[in-house]
Amino acid sequence: MVHANKSLPKGWATVMRQLLVTIPLVFAAMFSALAQTTAAPDFSGTWVLNFAKSRLAKDNTIKSETIVIDYKKSTIVFHYRTDSKKSKETYTPDGQKRVTQKMSSGQLISTASWHDSVLVIESTLDIKVPNVTVVVTGLKPVIDTWTLAADGRTLTHDADDHKEIFVYDKQ
Repeated sequence: MVHANKSLPKGWATVMRQLLVTIPLVFAAMFSALAQTTAAPDFSGTWVLNFAKSRLAKDNTIKSETIVIDYKKSTIVFHYRTDSKKSKETYTPDGQKRVTQKMSSGQLISTASWHDSVLVIESTLDIKVPNVTVVVTGLKPVIDTWTLAADGRTLTHDADDHKEIFVYDKQ
């Protein structure tokens, strides 16, 4: 506790107490703002699957996979070439639900967001069968995470809660 000294101006103790409370609050607000504005890593580039570092399911039949990733403005586009097949996935990491794939039996709805420097994509399947009511309950979303190594040379895709881990090397 600060005690008023007869040689200090009147009200000085009150000013000191206010400063002792205000300064930590200002620092807390600054660090909170810095934590929220951490730049998302740039996954852009060409990535090749490294089978030796990956942990794939036993029934996985992939022979080769290359991903070209474009990160423009606020959209991340994954261009896959798996064996001889091409596919594309587009995400906007803003936490909003979006249809990311349409199929004859329904659609895949995904939410992408940054958790610190990790891209987290949560996906659920919305099944639609003409003239049939389908009610599916208790299904958890599939959660995929994408993490760039500190050196920027390795990209790790943790697929559906450690069921498979794909490790890609930058070309």
